[in-house]
Amino acid sequence: MSAPSHATELPRVQTPLPGPRSQALFDRIDPHLTGSNADHGIYPLAETGKRGYLIVDADGNTFADHMSAWGASPFGPTPPRVKQAMDAAWNQHGMQISGWLPNTAAFALVEKLAGIAPGRLTRVEYSVSGTLAVEGAVKFMREASCRPLIITFGGQYHGESTYMTAGASSDLSNVSSGRTQYVSGMVMVPYPNRFRSAFRRGPGPFDDCEVLDYLDYLLVQQIHPGQVAGVLIEPVLGEGGIHAPSQAFWDRLGALCKRWGWLLCLDEVQTCMGRCGEMFAMQRWQGIDPDLLLLGKAFAAGGQPIAAILGTDAVMAKTELHLGSTYGFVPAACAGALAGIELIEAGGVLENARELERIFLEVLTPLKAEVPQVGDVRAVGAMAAVEFVQDRASSTPAPAFQYAVHHAVLRRGVLGISQRGKWHYRLQPALTMHPSVFRHSCEAIAEAIREVAKSPPVERGSIQEAVADAQR
Repeated sequence: MSAPSHATELPRVQTPLPGPRSQALFDRIDPHLTGSNADHGIYPLAETGKRGYLIVDADGNTFADHMSAWGASPFGPTPPRVKQAMDAAWNQHGMQISGWLPNTAAFALVEKLAGIAPGRLTRVEYSVSGTLAVEGAVKFMREASCRPLIITFGGQYHGESTYMTAGASSDLSNVSSGRTQYVSGMVMVPYPNRFRSAFRRGPGPFDDCEVLDYLDYLLVQQIHPGQVAGVLIEPVLGEGGIHAPSQAFWDRLGALCKRWGWLLCLDEVQTCMGRCGEMFAMQRWQGIDPDLLLLGKAFAAGGQPIAAILGTDAVMAKTELHLGSTYGFVPAACAGALAGIELIEAGGVLENARELERIFLEVLTPLKAEVPQVGDVRAVGAMAAVEFVQDRASSTPAPAFQYAVHHAVLRRGVLGISQRGKWHYRLQPALTMHPSVFRHSCEAIAEAIREVAKSPPVERGSIQEAVADAQR
């Protein structure tokens, strides 16, 4: 039998985790790391390289990569055309601060973005990370509207700066504690969620427009709509468990924005460039008309760091803001991002992402009827999640069950996204991952869930206690 190609090679774990060589590396390096970076409980392995869609650790174990550098490596191994484009731009321009010295590498990417941007989006601001893009968007909204307040939604993630961690919760309070209380100007409402209501107990499905009923209440009781500059929202909730709002929600939110003159900013840092089966996640719905749209992660195509703010003429044409950074839109990063967009336009990438969505739902949805702890199974393109509950009647979250499943899955050679205290387990594979590798991973997850369900771990008495345990 011939050896499998890198594209279809399946993972294999042959040592305990961590293996002895990984542990030896931890012992050497941990004394020089911060406490959080020296915590290997979630991922007990030391990567030494990648092979196809697999991560290889120091002990020779291989894991199917469903983290994809948090989406920043959307094609698995960086495609040769992306590498070649970056090399050519580096040889031609070297390092350059595009926001100060105009150059043709940045211009080429700006023209491409203007050509593919949806709706009224015609302008581009340079940035280097999703966090800085969000910070810049808040400044644009306030400048354009001459209003102070920004509406955000709980469970979103907008970066690690002090200000933006106050505008998000990432569904665990350790992200925002010590920050939210001391930053003004952010108004947070629950993210639209058809599985779990912030206002009612028990299992869904719920009407996800009820969060807008709550917003209407706030507009009467706490804030005047004329004080609101804009709305900052992820089209698909990422860190909070892969929730996609209904068309009715988008219709009503759009009507609110038009009625009160709010700017609509879509944070597509996690969802852009094919992640949700379309170039932009907003294209899964009809009639969404953003004033700003943020790009990051997959926008880099697995190359150098880059991010961008897309905006309308009304918001950006006459701005006095200058938000560029030293590394925003450096020539090599621009060339890599442009090559990534062209790779998607060549065909096959979006179709494969939709096929991964189909496989995930096909394999894991039946567990909702089989395993009491499987509360919901969700996928939007190549973003997917299983949400775990203690019982279906109350839908009480089961973070201990999730964490046990994560480790059972790791032992089977599948590396997904997990965190202590969370009750949903996520996958974010490469958009181009071979369907056979992805199906193998989904079947391994189903097997791990059944294993843990035979002897489920004891859950803490409340979500707050579980979160407190996770923060210790």
